[in-house]
Amino acid sequence: MPIPAQNDFLLPFLQILSDGNRVTRGQMLFRLGKHFNLSQSELNDMTGNQFTVINRLAWCDAHFVKAGFVDKRQHHADSMEDEFSIASLGMRELQKHPEKITVGYLQGFYRGKVHRGAGSDDTTSDAELLLYERFEKLADPFVIFHSVRWITHDSRNFGSIGEADFIIAHPAHGVLVLEVKGGEISIEAGQWLSRDQRGMLHEIKDPCAQAERNRWALVDWLANSFSTRQHRFAVFAAVALPDSRVAVDVRPDCVEDMFIDMHHLDDLEARLLAIFAFWKRRADSRNQQMDGRAAVNALTDLLVPTRTLQPRVAEIFERERRKIDELTQTQFRILRQLRMHRRAAIIGGAGTGKTMLAMEKAQQLADAGFRVLLVCFNKHLADWIEGNLQHPNILVSTYHALVGRSRHWAGLSGTGPRMEWDEFRVRAPEILMDAVNIIRAPGSNAMDKLFDAIIVDEAQDFEDTWWITLPDLLKDPETGVFYVFFDDNQRIFTQISNIPMDTEPFYLDENCRNTRHIHAALLPYARVDNETIANGPEGRPVQIIPASDKNSTRRELQRVLHQLVNEEGIPAEDIVILTPASEKRSQWRNDDQLGNFIITWNLDTEMSMAARVCTIYSYKGLESAVVILTELDLAREDIRDQLIYVGLSRARHHVVVVGELPPALP
Repeated sequence: MPIPAQNDFLLPFLQILSDGNRVTRGQMLFRLGKHFNLSQSELNDMTGNQFTVINRLAWCDAHFVKAGFVDKRQHHADSMEDEFSIASLGMRELQKHPEKITVGYLQGFYRGKVHRGAGSDDTTSDAELLLYERFEKLADPFVIFHSVRWITHDSRNFGSIGEADFIIAHPAHGVLVLEVKGGEISIEAGQWLSRDQRGMLHEIKDPCAQAERNRWALVDWLANSFSTRQHRFAVFAAVALPDSRVAVDVRPDCVEDMFIDMHHLDDLEARLLAIFAFWKRRADSRNQQMDGRAAVNALTDLLVPTRTLQPRVAEIFERERRKIDELTQTQFRILRQLRMHRRAAIIGGAGTGKTMLAMEKAQQLADAGFRVLLVCFNKHLADWIEGNLQHPNILVSTYHALVGRSRHWAGLSGTGPRMEWDEFRVRAPEILMDAVNIIRAPGSNAMDKLFDAIIVDEAQDFEDTWWITLPDLLKDPETGVFYVFFDDNQRIFTQISNIPMDTEPFYLDENCRNTRHIHAALLPYARVDNETIANGPEGRPVQIIPASDKNSTRRELQRVLHQLVNEEGIPAEDIVILTPASEKRSQWRNDDQLGNFIITWNLDTEMSMAARVCTIYSYKGLESAVVILTELDLAREDIRDQLIYVGLSRARHHVVVVGELPPALP
């Protein structure tokens, strides 16, 4: 019977070790054979064929040990006596995410010579895995990227997906866009065929044409990206057939000198240099120069989302007194994988970094030359993002402000009777539809106002009717980039939301904003089952200060502010007082005084001793080091739990409740 694929071996390998006992390589071989019902001859096959059980076992060994899932005690003389045992990380991941254990997932736990791209997952072919292992052994200064995908900005083929099995960069020689095809390759009547290990023939795409097409797509991306367009790149096409032999030119544009075949695997560096030399002798002046290490570094920044946030985003959170040095593993993976999707919904609970990722993705797209709309519900959030994410290619707006802008673009401003806010709010979707129809009409002078990409934050607060026209603000409503970030637990403005996505959403499951105490306090108020885990510090328990009436509430708030600012040294600007009541209903009056503190509903105040007050509604999407929750008894009962969930989750380090913290409704 055919030997199962490598990923099929991974989970059984780890499960065999899950009892905590040590297992030798020989014992593991026997148990895997029993698991897959393999014959003794299949287990004993020691040929050079990469599909043997011995090689599958070696791959499991290499990936699990390098990822830290398995510990190995090496025998001094006999490799079959090497002993394996499961590490604590392996046991944790086996219990939590057994379905995720693939080669791509394991590679995310280590960094080697090869950088993983968005497509480097369980769809990775055996031929790619073989080259991956060989590329890991290449010496500096080679830099390798595996399974890179991106959305092209080429006006001739806008919105299509560019991709490469491998991109190989060398500061002195250039960049190779490498297409890989496994199996025994043949060509019949112009059709490329691959024969797999079972002898079955499969039609495959022309790898030379693929490599050349994606070479041009990469050239276009490099030319449009802010981070790379100032550098010169020599970009060439190459093809790898690691299971075949290429002895002649296939055709004039598909020559032997651009191939890596099975005979080159033992000296890949020499073959790569030979391919570079071949192309450089034939390159025109625009494709001869490579700007050294600076160009490779810029290419790396473009192809691999960095774990450290871009300085412009890191500085934003630094001003909020939050130190964020790294994206979490989940955020890093999603940021990478968005490169291969034009449409995506990203779901995450409070504190999982949705707004941060939306901003970072908007910045990346804008740097690549896209005109980007980042739209949200909350005006305070839109103002904050706009003030800190300034880029000529990015427009930040609330939905209602976008409707007003669109009327202006369509030339409708000033026409018809002036509408009051309530009427405008109800008619906003209809107004936007009328404006977009005019903007998109033949001969319109406003087509330049349309966008290459739209990113929606706070999507849970968008009405159903808002989604009808929003995609029509894309230059191409069918292929334009459209990302939606939402938290179903924060749906407090509407209880129905029809997110226009037909693909499986991405999930953020790590709370990287709140302390563990705050995270534990907000979980009972979640509207849906919340599997988010808290990775932050333990922090302090939520502090609840009883207050039975307005006077005692006022007295306790003054005391808490004095303690936090004057005794604990927390700057007043790092504290916000939240209430479910509007400014008219709340007891907190603008310019009222609490000891040395002045109450203000202006979040942007520069007063040093200001006690900033805001409704929970209006503070959605924002955060503060300390949150003081007040007047929770004024919350509407039907949305009280959701308001408490939002209010608690706004705090990074500490929450104080003045009054009663009601228990979650059943």
